[in-house]
Amino acid sequence: MTSPAANRLLDALGEALVDQGLARTTVADIARIAGTSKRTFYEHFATKDEAFLALYAGRAAELIAAISAVVTDPSAPIADQIRGGVQAYLGHLAANPALARAHMLESHSLGRTGLEARRTLIDSHAAYVRDLVDRARAHHPDLRALSEAESVAVVAGLTELTLRAALDDERLDRPAHVDAAVDFITAVVTTP
Repeated sequence: MTSPAANRLLDALGEALVDQGLARTTVADIARIAGTSKRTFYEHFATKDEAFLALYAGRAAELIAAISAVVTDPSAPIADQIRGGVQAYLGHLAANPALARAHMLESHSLGRTGLEARRTLIDSHAAYVRDLVDRARAHHPDLRALSEAESVAVVAGLTELTLRAALDDERLDRPAHVDAAVDFITAVVTTP
């Protein structure tokens, strides 16, 4: 659990990422936006990159929480579960598309550390997808279990769809994106 001061600093970093990107953001910028001091920043984070990784992981956890708040009944019709999960995912990201885009792009600027953080996030989301499908299979035996690679492909596909929408300044949760993602995931989990 992070402290209120650390949360303010992470929110400030998110704002700075949107405005100027990670490379141009300084610890002084983050402290100024948060209304605190550089000393306070360093009491919570050793480096700006460490703060970015904390922000990245925290926002990923919020995304899973948004989906979990909607996909609550594994016995519900699978079409409803998939659509609800996709709408929660894209809707959550659509609430702040600039930050979603910054997360996707800026993680690459950290080199191997950023790529490993991205892989950890995708693996975590893929495990979550597998768990959702496994719980639904208890009520919908026609669904098939997803392999690790298949669940990674689902998450990577959603991530790419999201990135393209963000780069094209399209609404992330527009019906065409929702429908495409729902159709893809439905095909993956219902194909024998």
